[in-house]
Amino acid sequence: MKVAFIGLGNMGSAIAGCILRAGFAMSVWNRTAAKMQPLIAAGASGADFARTAVADADIVLTSLMDDASILENLQGEAGFLTAMKPGAVHLCLTTISPECADRLGEIHRQHGTRFVAGPVAGRPDTAAAGKLITFLAGDASAVDAVTELCAAYARKVVPLGDRPGVAYCMKLCVNYTAVSCIELMSEIYAFAEKSGIAAQHINDFFNDAFAHPALKTYAAKLVDRKFDSEGGFGMKGGLKDVRMMLAASQGAGVTFDIGRVVERKMLRAIDAGMEQADWSAFSEITRIESGLG
Repeated sequence: MKVAFIGLGNMGSAIAGCILRAGFAMSVWNRTAAKMQPLIAAGASGADFARTAVADADIVLTSLMDDASILENLQGEAGFLTAMKPGAVHLCLTTISPECADRLGEIHRQHGTRFVAGPVAGRPDTAAAGKLITFLAGDASAVDAVTELCAAYARKVVPLGDRPGVAYCMKLCVNYTAVSCIELMSEIYAFAEKSGIAAQHINDFFNDAFAHPALKTYAAKLVDRKFDSEGGFGMKGGLKDVRMMLAASQGAGVTFDIGRVVERKMLRAIDAGMEQADWSAFSEITRIESGLG
């Protein structure tokens, strides 16, 4: 099985590394060529163009930014769709809208290639350890074709049926839970500080209450007020996901009230110069609005 990997940001690089260590033959491409070098040094083949990378691949993984970047890299002037082999599978790891996922499924069907929605849950450090959770949706034969590969970077593979968009609805459920918990924790930390309760007592409580490692990570970030985005999830990407959550909920006739609060605080955080910070840094706006500075 030959694999191509397009997009080597924090998450993409970590996942690609797992795939390479699992012994798959892999070609890589990234707009910023320097990000390919660690993987090339580890045995991957570097490509000058996305089209070149996918030319003989059985599975093409993409880890890009959003709907627009996926469609541009797939169908744009230098897009890789027409370079894919008949029957090859495009496995999309990027968090995109459910509508875009369904559209991609149709684009590939018409072209004679296959599409699998494969969003992942976890941070880049979890990805590097091969312990992500991935949600798969698409043509059953295509899902079967990528399942072995997914085991290289995911401890759990969850098949969700043949409609690609469903996998992204699931991912939005996961991310909405995370971002809502961040907002909840930021409010509690602020209340505790104003009430004279040491933050460490609240952090200890969160460590008991929240068993998932990611929530413990955010609890520690908030108590330490350290929001370096290196190796994490940036504010700009977080705002994109929150807006996708809000659009999806509106389409389903559900109101995500906490999501509106988070969107407002993320926008204010970006205005305050936190665009490059971890997405959890919007909790600083709760402090500011609480008079804590």
